[in-house]
Amino acid sequence: MSKWWLKLEKEVGLWQTNVKAKYMHDNKVLANIKHKSDDSPIWSDLLKTRSFYLKGRSVRVKNGKSTLFWEEPWLYSKSLCTLQPVLYEIRQDKSIFVHTFVQKHAQLLFSRWLPPILFDSWLSLVDEVYSYPFDNYNDEISWRLGKDGRFTTRSVYDMLTSDDSGHSFKSIWRAKLPHRFKVFLWLLENKGVLTKDNLIRRNWQGDPSCYFCSTNESIDHLFFLCPVAKVNWGQLPFVWELIIS
Repeated sequence: MSKWWLKLEKEVGLWQTNVKAKYMHDNKVLANIKHKSDDSPIWSDLLKTRSFYLKGRSVRVKNGKSTLFWEEPWLYSKSLCTLQPVLYEIRQDKSIFVHTFVQKHAQLLFSRWLPPILFDSWLSLVDEVYSYPFDNYNDEISWRLGKDGRFTTRSVYDMLTSDDSGHSFKSIWRAKLPHRFKVFLWLLENKGVLTKDNLIRRNWQGDPSCYFCSTNESIDHLFFLCPVAKVNWGQLPFVWELIIS
């Protein structure tokens, strides 16, 4: 059914007009369409296959008026919400369009202050966006998994049976933890916590040694190798036993 989604977006006809009028009149963003109790069985089945279609769908941005900035893969082969999960999580307007982003001159609001690693990532992203060759035409939809943007059943099969490699930190984002803990763990995994070795790389002038011992402070040392850290880790089983008892 992925082919029907592609036809719905790219072609103009009677059935496309009727479907858009009935099911997409209040939401033209494909990824944001919600299932409703009065949907027809055919439309309900189409919605079930939408995620597969979106994986193979490609958008060539022209004016950016119909492409979501964060949630659609337009700047790279993957969406920005996948490549920059922390920036996406703390962004206040997640459904902004590319055209709106450019109009606002990248003046977007975040729900928290950006630490240096995130601020640098944000500036790099903004530079990439403004290097993009925008044009005054409608955005173009194609099937990125087929030759010349054409849809084939074989390409869908290959997509469903292939293994998507790469470290996406899904174990962090899917964990049942408070949001601030997830952000901290992500920073920890990306060596973005401002331990003294990271501060020195940013021209900080100070003592590089750990507050608890004489060893130079780093993420691995502070959280795992320092004698104080080892004592804290050793207490966890007892704390956990008290919690569950």
